[in-house]
Amino acid sequence: MLKHLKVPENEAQETKAFLEDCKALNNSFLPIKEDGYVLWPLNFEVEGEIIECTGLQSKRVSRDYRLKLPPKIREIAPRAFDIFGNIAIIKLSDESFEYSKIIAKSLLASNPNIDRVALDLGVKGEYRVRKLEMIEGESDFVSIHKENGFEFELDISKVYFSPRLARERKRVYDMSMDGEQVLDAFAGASPFSVALASKGCNITAIDSNPQAEIWSNNNFQLNGVSESNYTFICSKIEDLVSDLPDYDRILMNNPTNSLPYLKPLSDKLKSGGVIHLYNIIDKSVKFEIQDFLGSEFECVFEREVHPYSPQSSLKVFDILKSFTNVQSTNQ
Repeated sequence: MLKHLKVPENEAQETKAFLEDCKALNNSFLPIKEDGYVLWPLNFEVEGEIIECTGLQSKRVSRDYRLKLPPKIREIAPRAFDIFGNIAIIKLSDESFEYSKIIAKSLLASNPNIDRVALDLGVKGEYRVRKLEMIEGESDFVSIHKENGFEFELDISKVYFSPRLARERKRVYDMSMDGEQVLDAFAGASPFSVALASKGCNITAIDSNPQAEIWSNNNFQLNGVSESNYTFICSKIEDLVSDLPDYDRILMNNPTNSLPYLKPLSDKLKSGGVIHLYNIIDKSVKFEIQDFLGSEFECVFEREVHPYSPQSSLKVFDILKSFTNVQSTNQ
């Protein structure tokens, strides 16, 4: 079974360009058309609706790295992996861990754009960074990741960055407008902020990780963003929120710990403004924004960004603050 990204047929070509740009498109297989949708075959999982089905083999030579493995290892080797720049990042089960070197060498041999393979041991600590161990290649976790026409350079072992959010960053970029006041409350290496600032938004990016400040400022400069369009503040958001002004758009990308900050940050949203909330949600639980915010807030869009575990998903919620209170005040 092969993982595919399912998209409406009218979004097929745009999605193909995105998948090619981030090297997620598996050219060893063909796209599948199904009832008004297109299923694009993947090298690794991205955000969106993921379908597992039998791939339609292309006549091209397959680049599935697992085909180079002995059969007993092939069955337990991970199908999906993340790519950050030139680094492949894999998770291994207990049974496949002893074959990590063999798996990593096969990955390198099958993917000419990869020169290092790192083992992902999970996200750790306050700064939400991955604990990584280099399996093959130079023991250096710095790389330049290209996405949606932007470049992001950082040490992936020291600052938060998720390659799987590329499509989501493109969606928010397309929604934003020149001149917006934007708060990026958990900025990490600032991929959202860099993109929006390049469009003329005025960005306040906040993260408590000192490494995030270093790499964020580097990425603003790397992408030619004017210093007049952004401010980075190294601090915990709870220490600043009472002194912040109001914003047109607020980004809350802290999937394991966003909800405690939803109410205080919602007080900093202008009428007509939008919060983009990213949160890991139990699939068995119905998540209602009204359980956390007042009636002037409405969830106008939600979707699964990607599966997180068999029981949960990372979801995004676009939360709109209505103009009702402003209108009633002016009457």
